[in-house]
Amino acid sequence: MPICDICGMEAVTLYECSRCGAKFCDECGDPKRLLCYDCLDLEGEEGWVEEEWEEWEEEEWGEEDWEEWEEAN
Repeated sequence: MPICDICGMEAVTLYECSRCGAKFCDECGDPKRLLCYDCLDLEGEEGWVEEEWEEWEEEEWGEEDWEEWEEAN
């Protein structure tokens, strides 16, 4: 199965970007315009959308926490 140049995943169908020549899947570009998301970004159009990630802090576990976890498992 062919591999997408943009995301590296296997895809049933790949398209060739008319600007840079990259082979891309349905998820990594606009098949109708034959532009990958990288080239869409260069043309000032919406390409990749950055998702916001929630920050999380690692919990410090005390001895009581470990004992509770061991009892549960």
